[in-house]
Amino acid sequence: MREPKTTTTAGELPPTDPAKTQQTEPRPGTAAWWLARESEPARQRRRRALTLDAVLDAAMTLLDTRGAAALTMRNIADALGCTQASLYRHVRNREELVTLLIDRAIGPASSAPPDDLDWAEKAAWSARRFREHLLRHPGVASLLRGTERLGPNSLAGVQYSLELLIGAGLSPRLASAAASSLATFVIGSVHLNLGLDMSDPEEIRHRRLLYRSRDTATFPLLVQHADTLAEVSSDDEFEVGLHALLTGFRSLITNGPAELPTDGR
Repeated sequence: MREPKTTTTAGELPPTDPAKTQQTEPRPGTAAWWLARESEPARQRRRRALTLDAVLDAAMTLLDTRGAAALTMRNIADALGCTQASLYRHVRNREELVTLLIDRAIGPASSAPPDDLDWAEKAAWSARRFREHLLRHPGVASLLRGTERLGPNSLAGVQYSLELLIGAGLSPRLASAAASSLATFVIGSVHLNLGLDMSDPEEIRHRRLLYRSRDTATFPLLVQHADTLAEVSSDDEFEVGLHALLTGFRSLITNGPAELPTDGR
């Protein structure tokens, strides 16, 4: 049996396949998505009583006070005293909201360091400031992914890092990889310690007891150095890693290679 043909009248668009439409829409946070958002027609950005800034402000407050799990469209609408439909005039879904929120949230961490520092000192200053900002807003750190580093605030940070590293003597390709590795290290250091206060005396005491109680045949170094290891803080871990990265960058500038190897070695 033949399927009936779908007809359209003049001026009408043929019906679309929802599955195909969904496939062609770029995932929020990708470069294609940012480009598409910038080219949206003006009607998408006209002034409304409820602004995108107000939506993001409410979302940020919710993220800081209740965490990422509470960051739902319903909770944001409740906080603003509006309907969820009002939110969808500004963002298509939660994923878009999170993408915009995270890029906006990292903006305050992009302040310029003092002018009297050299390139490595400026990089260290910025890395510490970024980490401190994420520690104050752990919900932001929990939502960061690679694609969130393509928004305007993130790109401003990339531009700044490239200026530092290319100015120090790295090629653009090496500078880009170095900047990305530094950002990844900062974000990862925060992720690793979310929900854990390694400076808490009780945590240190329990860590010491845990190390001491291990089997000496299996964990000889943990047992032997229990007192010292228990007092290694997340700040210690961060500073050692930061120093190692910057030392490596200096070595690349001084000794090469001029470019990254293409075979991964």
